[in-house]
Formats: sequence, structure tokens, C-alpha cells
Amino acid sequence: SIAAMGICNQRATFCLWERETGKPVIPFIGWQDVRGADIADRMNSVFLWRGLKTVAWIVRKLTGSPMMTTTSMLRITTDHASCRLKWVFSRHPGLQERCRNGEILFGTLDTWFIYRLTGGAAHVTDYSNASATAMFNPFALKWNRILCGIFGIPLAVFPRVADTDSLFGETLPSLFNGVSIPIHAVCGDQQAALFGHCCFDAGEVKISQGTGAFVDINVGPKEKLSKRGLFPLIAWKIGRRPTYMLEGYMATAGALIDWLGYGMGLSNTPKALNDYAAECTDTEGVIFIPTPSGIRFPFFNPRMRATILGLSLATHRRHLARAVLEGIALRVLDIIEGIEKDAKVEVISLKVDGGVSKSDILLQCLADFADLTVKRAPEADMTATGAAYMAGLGCGFWHDLDDLRGLGAEYDAFTPNMSPEKRKAKIDRWRRAVRAVLSVD
Repeated sequence: SIAAMGICNQRATFCLWERETGKPVIPFIGWQDVRGADIADRMNSVFLWRGLKTVAWIVRKLTGSPMMTTTSMLRITTDHASCRLKWVFSRHPGLQERCRNGEILFGTLDTWFIYRLTGGAAHVTDYSNASATAMFNPFALKWNRILCGIFGIPLAVFPRVADTDSLFGETLPSLFNGVSIPIHAVCGDQQAALFGHCCFDAGEVKISQGTGAFVDINVGPKEKLSKRGLFPLIAWKIGRRPTYMLEGYMATAGALIDWLGYGMGLSNTPKALNDYAAECTDTEGVIFIPTPSGIRFPFFNPRMRATILGLSLATHRRHLARAVLEGIALRVLDIIEGIEKDAKVEVISLKVDGGVSKSDILLQCLADFADLTVKRAPEADMTATGAAYMAGLGCGFWHDLDDLRGLGAEYDAFTPNMSPEKRKAKIDRWRRAVRAVLSVD
């Protein structure tokens, strides 16, 4: 009775395996793996890469091309699968040649799942996962031949790229009691959550607050980019045209709360932190900057550390608890306003999910600072919901996006109730604090 299944997955983690046997030849290399940092530094200094960026900069000046602008700004980091794959080649002599000969296949987690579920019949991914590898050209919608050539990555290793709601194959009958189930959707986790929230229109934003906080904004059918380092990702491709998004994130949200509990003895769950914060209505001047592993967009300083300002002899843990929640909300606001300013996109709604979003005070702070209604999803994890929606569209269970909007998920709404004067004072003081901490090496 199962019409179809969908797959959502952690993006940019990859593996290599033998085409003939399906046997992996390396462990999965996670997206957070930084062992290729030296290679990233060397690649950024390669004459050919620097020359390509210079040419792209000139063409950008003449034409304003988004693709040339992106190329001229691109800096290789370990976030890019290309860097980590080159590191793998450096550690395994002969593997690169086997890839060139077509003996070895590359795949992110979704591709591996499909390959195993179909018994090796399908080597395929979707546009959302392909674009997250940084080896796929989101403008031309194909694997980036020039970039892969610079890194020495053979194009023969890559999977076919299909629409997000395509038929990716059918599962082996032996896996599910003799029944073959169509795989009708594949999507990266953050894109799936965006879809699960029904953020189908440009300007709609979802914020997934788990270990980190990922802010994703639908920018519509035409790619846009941020002048300060956010590059267009493909949210999904359903039908003829892709839908693009921009993504900014803070690396620690839930991880920060874990640390506050187990490392500092303050509180180890969002609910407990919320309860402490509920004991007061103001931080009494305490500011918490939640950047224990550096700050990303729009400041990009990996050396910045978490900081507490404004302590006095009257400070109680309830003030610090509230300052932590305000700090997370204000960092999210930094990202939202940065995207609006750089990409000239107006944010029209905020929808949230994730374990950290269980804090009512955090969401009220976000609504107050952003001056927007914040809606909390009825489910903590919307990635599976998005994959299910896409699979249902792909197999005809639902007919169109209006059917999904009509499902009527009940969100908890948090509306702004802070005065404009207080909002401005809070945000101004936050920005002065961030600038001060950024000035400390």
C-alpha cells in the first residue's frame, strides 16, 4: 500500500565504490571533515585557479553575469567536496586512475542509498544534492568540467542528475516483503525542510535549529548571490525550471546548549534553558555572543569565540539564560538581514523547526527582533516531511503545490510585541558588542 518513498540526507558527505561489485573503497568522508585544509590552501594559490578567477572578475565587470560573479568570489574550503575528494586521491595512489577508467563511482549519501536499494541498478542524484557538493554548476545545471579538471576529478565518476521528484528507481523486492517501492524523491536535508514548510514563494524563509541553525531563503526561479560569500544553491528542480535558495548558518545552536549544560552546568536542554530565562523579562545588560567555533556570514571570522558581556554582581543565571536565547535570535537576525541586503530579497515569513525551536522565549525574541511573525512547525524535524511531500508529488498522490498548502499544518505563531525603541536599542547594542569582539584577535 506504499505509493512511493522519498529520501532526504545530510548533504556533501560522499563515498567511492566499485562499479562492478558495489564495494566501498573508502569510508564516507563527512562534510565537516577538515583533513583537506592544506589542499584547500594550495588550490587557492594555484596559478590556473587564480587566473580563472581573474578572467571571471573581468567578465563580471563587463556583463554582470551571476555565474562570473560567483566564480570570481569563490574561495576553496574544506566544505567543498572537491577539496576532500582531491585529498582522498592524494592518500590512495591509483584510485584517481580507476575513477578515470570508469571502475569507481562517486556518490553522496542519497546516491549510495539509491544504489543499494535498487541493487546497483541506479547511479543517480538530484539537483539539490549535486549543487551542495560545489562541483556542480548551478547556473548551467551540469557538473563543472573546468573546476573538476583543475582538481583532477574525472567526470566519469559522477552520477546522473535528475529532477528532485523524479522516479529514481525501485527498491529490490527482497528488501520489503517482496514488494518493490518506487523512489520518487531525493533531496538534501535543508532543502527538504524548506519544502516541508511549504516555502514555495520567493522571500519565504525556514530556520532549522538543531545542532546548528540553518537559515534558508527561497529566492525563486532566478539565481541570486550575496556579495559577502553566500552562493546560490538549488533548492529543488520540479518541472522545467529549478528553484534557487541562499543559505547562511551559525554552526552552534543545540551544540551550544549542550555545552552550557555538560560543560558549564547551566542547562542542558532547550526547555530547561527556556525555564531559567522565563524567570526574568530582561537580561539586565548581559549580552551573550554565541560563536564558540567562529562566526560565519556575514562576518566570516573563524577565530572569533563566544563571549559574555555586561556581567555585574547582580547578574543571575536567569539573566545569562535569557541572554543566550537572545544571542541565538540576534545571530539569526544578522544572517537574515545580511541576505536581504546583499541579495535584495525581502523576507516575508519565518518558519522554524528543530529541537532548539522548542524554546518559546527564543522564538518570541526572534519575532521581536526581526519584527516578523515566527511560525513553529508541528514537527521538530521537517526534512522527512519535505521528502514525503516531494515523493507524493512525484507519484501523483498530490497533484500540485496548492494541494500541499491545503494540508493545513498547524503552526504555533509568535508575533512581535517589542516597542520600536527597545528593538532598536537592543539591536544597536548587539552590533556594537559584535564589532568589539571581532576586533579582538
